[in-house]
Amino acid sequence: MTSYKTMVWAALLGVAMYVTVAFGPAWVGRVAYAVESGKAEAARANLAELSKKDQVSVLFREVAKVTMPAVVEVRVTKWVRQPDPNEMLRRFFDDQENPFRGRLPDRGSDQQAPRFRAMGLGSGVIVDAKNGYIVTNNHVVDGADEVEVVLADKRKFETQWVRTDPASDLAIVKIQPDRLDEIPLGDSDAIQVGDLVLAIGAPRGLPQTLTSGIISAKGRNTGDAQTYQNYIQTDAAINKGNSGGPLVNMRGEVVGINNLIASYSGGNEGIGFAIPSNMVKGVLKQLVETGKVVRGFLGVQIQDVDELLAKDLKLSDTSGSLVSLVVKDSPADKGGLQVGDFITHVNGVKIRDTNHLRNMVADIHPGAAVEVQLIRDGKAETRKVTLREKPGDLAMAEEPGSESRPAEPNRYGLKVETLTKELAEKAGFKEDIHGVIITEVRSGSNAEEQGLAPGMVITNVAGRAVRTAEDFAKASTAAKAAGMRVRLAEPKGGARFVFLTPGQKLPKDK
Repeated sequence: MTSYKTMVWAALLGVAMYVTVAFGPAWVGRVAYAVESGKAEAARANLAELSKKDQVSVLFREVAKVTMPAVVEVRVTKWVRQPDPNEMLRRFFDDQENPFRGRLPDRGSDQQAPRFRAMGLGSGVIVDAKNGYIVTNNHVVDGADEVEVVLADKRKFETQWVRTDPASDLAIVKIQPDRLDEIPLGDSDAIQVGDLVLAIGAPRGLPQTLTSGIISAKGRNTGDAQTYQNYIQTDAAINKGNSGGPLVNMRGEVVGINNLIASYSGGNEGIGFAIPSNMVKGVLKQLVETGKVVRGFLGVQIQDVDELLAKDLKLSDTSGSLVSLVVKDSPADKGGLQVGDFITHVNGVKIRDTNHLRNMVADIHPGAAVEVQLIRDGKAETRKVTLREKPGDLAMAEEPGSESRPAEPNRYGLKVETLTKELAEKAGFKEDIHGVIITEVRSGSNAEEQGLAPGMVITNVAGRAVRTAEDFAKASTAAKAAGMRVRLAEPKGGARFVFLTPGQKLPKDK
């Protein structure tokens, strides 16, 4: 009996081994697939439950519903004359050398070149439906002969007028108010880094395109002294065609007007910039009411300071702006401001940096009196200054120079010479100025790193004016071991301070 049971179990074991060998891989695969399918189904069921709690998508959809109808395409046309091929060739050849002479038709002096239409496209946003006011960028409509607005519902409008402010790169377009939607301008000062935002526009000619992102940074600027910038940085996708469109918050308000991108490729790389809505409000009001933008003018050239300059000026930190030039007879001049003053507050508001001060002064109406708190020679002082309207151009005057005598090379890697009227004119200075002109900058020196170059003029060292090469030699020799503060003037206009650290002396001329 026992042997019989043993034989049965051996047979069953053999069958099991045969099944395993013959069908094992497929069977195991089916089992594994069933397990994974069960996991996937469970995951889908879990996602279905989680999606019910997805408030971000719901929020995005609702913001899109209330904002996108007010976003428009701005189509521009400019008539351009076709260049005369003969005139183009004359730029490279004279009449005898021109290989195409006589082969191309001559239009003659009385015949005008044919014109063709150059088309452009940008975005805009209706911010006042009652009056038909649309905000866009100045560079979208600049130089256009015709401007057409296309609404989200495909209706097309001719513009009644276009008013621009190149200094902020903003423009206002007015159309006939007819069943328009609008988006209110929000408070750009209230937004915070990390807040969700949506960018809407017509990138690459694709209208009603919406992208999402966050506020990456605030208070950005490109360093362009000819414009007023206080950009909001965002990673929401912005491309060509988005210019002039809105950047909106999660309350459906415009917090910025999309303006430019930082990109090596020419397309979106996650670094976009928008003009803050609070700047838009001031420009909009003035363009609508008067057709132009008037800004306050202090009459100084200013710069940021680094840690070395701050230490040399006995400043507690680098927050503020250093006066490197005072325009003669300007509000700053009449108010007692001096070169070397470090402005810390205006009307009690702490100044973060030079860009902050420029924008703040510009926003104050001409004729207003402001309190300027500053540090002079390590002491806090307050000056009262009455601003005036910013002029179109500025004239800056200095006293004439003195006789020229060369100075010996010094430990800062500079060779200088006393500035004369002749040297100043040769270097390109249009105004009288006194100081020493740089004739050589040692390669690899700190002076070279700071951007000093031949043709620049040093007007003072450590807060004291230098009129001759001898003055400069004495001042640089007497400077602190850590270095010296110098004030530079450039032929193109303006001045700035730099703190130079010493290095090896220049080799003597043989």
